[in-house]
Amino acid sequence: MKVLLIAIKKTLDYTVPLLEAAGHDVRLLTHCRGIPLILALPECKEYVLEQITDFAPDLVINAITNIVLPTSSDYTYLGNSVASARLETHKWETRQKAASLGWSLPTVLEECTMDTMSSYSSTTYLKPKEDNLFAVQVPANTTYNESFPLDTLAYVEESLDYVIGACCMFTISNGSYHITRTLGTSVGDGDGNEKSMESDGDWTCCYTFSDLTDPALAAFLAKCVTWLDYAVTLGGNYSGIIEAGITASNEVFWFEQNSRPGTYAENFRSGTIQDWIDGLSTDPTKSPYTLYGTET
Repeated sequence: MKVLLIAIKKTLDYTVPLLEAAGHDVRLLTHCRGIPLILALPECKEYVLEQITDFAPDLVINAITNIVLPTSSDYTYLGNSVASARLETHKWETRQKAASLGWSLPTVLEECTMDTMSSYSSTTYLKPKEDNLFAVQVPANTTYNESFPLDTLAYVEESLDYVIGACCMFTISNGSYHITRTLGTSVGDGDGNEKSMESDGDWTCCYTFSDLTDPALAAFLAKCVTWLDYAVTLGGNYSGIIEAGITASNEVFWFEQNSRPGTYAENFRSGTIQDWIDGLSTDPTKSPYTLYGTET
């Protein structure tokens, strides 16, 4: 089978040798003539469509959230719907929905544009309101106003005082969902550096992974199930991540949903590459538990 993968760099790279070992012909797209596909410029989508025509795949797996491709009778397409993609690309809208479903939210310090935020005496998070993936951690007494285009609607969140970060990894496919794993992430000086302007994006170097305590896990899963009961109604065949912060009293605060798999996974702890395909296409319970290089 000819398999075309479309993803952010370091997202689906590890699946290429697994697919090839299973006898598939694989092409991975992460850039368009040097431009990261995640920027979703018009030429990026045009390039992807050109590659589809050239490669003539049997299966297209698209993990670029803000490039939603049309389905086709010529191949099987697995990716976000327009509505499920918005859960990542329209952060303000998604934040409001999370509140309506019972999630606690970090305090909003101001609504602004990406190039006009105020300076604060503590760390903050600058997030675009719509049609944009990029959020950034802003150090105290700093702004990055000169680094962003004009007039992109945004908001600034206060840094939350929480005990542990939490991730819920899931797959939505064929009208149902499955939580593949949950994990806790350490809180410390490195926490959140994956969102800084200076970071190279390797978030795994900033965290120590751990299991959540039973009370924290119960509180977190209750919120995630409520969220996924909603998210699954929006369609799509994709893997994603819900990120949250959990306080000492086990209050769960919404951070974001990524409607795509996490970066820097290196293998599966169990399961096969065919399980991965089946999980995305027909049965999400088959989706393997992913493994990162910093894990044992």
